[in-house]
Amino acid sequence: MKVTIVNDADPTGDYAEFVERFSPYMDIQELKMEVNGGPGVARQYGIDHTKAKYFTCIDADDAFSSPYALQRLVYELDNDPTIIMNVGVFAEDHGNMTFLQHPNDMIWMFGKMYRRDFIKRYNIRFNNTRANEDNGFNSTIRLLVSPNEKVNFISDLVYFWYYKEDSITRVNNAEYSYNQSFPGYTINMIDSVKNSRKYKPFNPDIDIWAISNMARLYNYYLQTVARDPRFKEQNFESCVLYYKEIFEDMEKKYTKEQLNPVFAAVLVEQAQSMQGIVPEWTIYEFIDLLREAANK
Repeated sequence: MKVTIVNDADPTGDYAEFVERFSPYMDIQELKMEVNGGPGVARQYGIDHTKAKYFTCIDADDAFSSPYALQRLVYELDNDPTIIMNVGVFAEDHGNMTFLQHPNDMIWMFGKMYRRDFIKRYNIRFNNTRANEDNGFNSTIRLLVSPNEKVNFISDLVYFWYYKEDSITRVNNAEYSYNQSFPGYTINMIDSVKNSRKYKPFNPDIDIWAISNMARLYNYYLQTVARDPRFKEQNFESCVLYYKEIFEDMEKKYTKEQLNPVFAAVLVEQAQSMQGIVPEWTIYEFIDLLREAANK
């Protein structure tokens, strides 16, 4: 095991004391970045400057669930060369000893082990966004898997995501969800579709994913308008960007009859998050608005 601490230009200094404290027990190093880049850039810097066959990421304020967590994540990778990513369960701490478990997760980096040669083969990299960057990374993997290069899910708890009252996702009445998260999600979904198409241009799952993301953006935008309209113009522009970069081609390629079941599946999936919101437009009326804005 090699532990790499990526110092994302921390203004308080370095982590030499931790390297010194643990170096008798493990191979540990600190990498210092000159400019703060955010979590995705820091993770990518760590990936680029290490060589281990597998890698996993841990946030500075989280923890693995037990001394066996890494061994548990490595097990299937060692025993099945077709597995390129092993996904364990992580528990999200909600305070007061309440936890929400996330099984079969393909959004966050938490509790996952990656096979490096797969990541290098398809040049899967973090971009420089500071929100939903992990979602973009894992979405690209999702779109590139095959029976010979597959994701494996295990039922063991391997990671704790600790509760912080002042975390970026909770401060200012969860402003992050309607501000930084929305454009970050858009850019990362555009990148995941485009990057995966370079390697598998005829994979129909990529088209379904591209169409599904349009429905998700429709829902997320309705939530912005209803819950934090300060960001509705910013987020509408993000939707226009997704339309121009990705969905305009889907609209030309597929009929409404083909789009309908994909849209319906997402709207059902997202129904709980839409409680109390009366849509101002149908999804097709919303797409008409995006098309009009894109053609201006």
